Amino acid sequence: FYEAVPWKGSMEWNVSTWGQWSLRGECLEGCKPFAVEVKYECDPVAVPGLVFRAPTPDEGMVYFCRDTFEANTTLSLWELTSEEDATGGKVYRRKEPPIIDSARSCQGGAEVGGGPWWSAWTAKSKLKRVIKTLLNLPNKSSARRIKNFLA
Repeated sequence: FYEAVPWKGSMEWNVSTWGQWSLRGECLEGCKPFAVEVKYECDPVAVPGLVFRAPTPDEGMVYFCRDTFEANTTLSLWELTSEEDATGGKVYRRKEPPIIDSARSCQGGAEVGGGPWWSAWTAKSKLKRVIKTLLNLPNKSSARRIKNFLA
């Protein structure tokens, strides 16, 4: 099981206004460090999706977002190997060939229209070490409560 979540490593994403998403992540914790890339592409004109309700600050739940489960999805997964750099720190590199090399599906979930996201955006996960430590505690009920609190 490969768990690509911000509390196990780092995640970054690039989301276009509609129909194109890319997610990248590295999990450096645990016995098997890995990197993952997921890309979703969907033409919102050809696949208009379904309108659903979403929360708004002023009007409550209203119909204004569109989602589909017909996005073309590509997944790649690599094992990471580490070596020491000149300063004594670790440098991680992707081991070729990938564990999963561009697996494809035409049933990816993606937003294809609506608001309030009117422009493209990119971001990288930022969790403080103490939060990552708390989320990785072995007590599943405590970790679940913390994850729900942060969601």
